[in-house]
Amino acid sequence: MAASRSISITYVPADCGSIIPGKSKAPKAFQDVHIASKLRDAGLSFVSEHHPLDSPATYVATTFAPGSVRNEEVNISVCQRVCRTIAQNLDSAVIQPPFQLILGGECCMSPAILSAFWRHADSQIPPLRVGLIYIDADTDLASPTNPGSTGNLAGMNMTHLIRSPGALQSMEQFSRPSGEPLCDASNTVLFSINMSYPGNKEEHFTYLFDNNYKVVSSASVARGPEQRAKEALQYLESRVDVIMVHLDVDAIDPLLFPLANLPNFTGVTFEQMMRALKVFLASERVGGLTVAEVNPDHDPELRMVERLTDQIVEMLGARGSRKASGVKNKAEKSTHEE
Repeated sequence: MAASRSISITYVPADCGSIIPGKSKAPKAFQDVHIASKLRDAGLSFVSEHHPLDSPATYVATTFAPGSVRNEEVNISVCQRVCRTIAQNLDSAVIQPPFQLILGGECCMSPAILSAFWRHADSQIPPLRVGLIYIDADTDLASPTNPGSTGNLAGMNMTHLIRSPGALQSMEQFSRPSGEPLCDASNTVLFSINMSYPGNKEEHFTYLFDNNYKVVSSASVARGPEQRAKEALQYLESRVDVIMVHLDVDAIDPLLFPLANLPNFTGVTFEQMMRALKVFLASERVGGLTVAEVNPDHDPELRMVERLTDQIVEMLGARGSRKASGVKNKAEKSTHEE
C-alpha cells in the first residue's frame, strides 16, 4: 500500500465526553497556526478540510443513570457525524484514499474513525484488515458499570473499541462490517501507557495481559522511542494492511509540554514522542492520524500547538516526498526500458 500525497483534515470541536472545558477549541487552534497551508507548502498535492459538526459539542452538567454516561446522545451524535465524514473522505478517491488527519477534541471519537476505516477496507478486493496504534498514557478501560463511575465517556474509549464488559449498547453501531469489535489483540498496540498512573487499574492490566494485548509502557518509550515504535509497527504490519495512529497528547509529559487536557507524568518528552511518531508516519501502511485531548487553554499563545503542527507537517511532507520520488523513479525506469 503506497502512501498518499493527498490529505483530508477533519476538525472535531468537541469536549462533551469529559468535564474540563477547552478541548473543543483545539481545531481552531490548529487552523490559527495554519496547518492546512503549511501542509500545502510542504508539497502535499491536495489538502481538503472538513467540518462534521455544525457547532462545537460541549459538556453540559447533567445527571446520568447507572450503566450510562453523561451527555450520551451528544457524544453518539458526534461519533456518527465523524464516522460519516471519514467514510466520505476515504471513498472520495478513485485510486488512493487520502491520508486522514483528524484534529480534536475528544479521544472518544476513535470508534467512529475506526468504524469508517473498517468499512472502507472491507469494500476493497480483497478485503483489508485495519489496525490501531493507540498512543495514550491511559488504558481508557473504565466502564459505565464500574462502581462510582464518573460517567465520562472519554475514559472509556478502549472499552468501546474492544467492547470489553460494560460497553454501551449505543456504541455497538461503531464496529467492523461483520459486527465484531473494532479492535482485539491481533490488530491493536497500546503504546506509551503509564504503568504507574493510579487511573490505570490493576484489573485493566489484568484484562489486557490475560487477553494477549501488546502493551508498551511509557517508561520503555522514554528509553528508546524509535526502537519501541519499530517493534510496534513490526507487530502490526504482519497482521494488518492499514494502520490508524491515535495520539492522545497526554502521553507527553506535562513538565515541559503541558498541552493535554489532563496532565499525566509519563516521563516521555515532546521530542521523544515525536521521534516515535516519525517512525509510525514513515510507514506506508499508516493511513491516518488522530490528534486528541489538546486543550488550547493551556497554550494561550499557541506555541505548543505550533510546535506540534510543525512536526506533523514535516512528517507528512516527508511521506509525500517519498511518494513523489517513487513515482519519478518508476517513470524514469520505464522511459529507460523503452
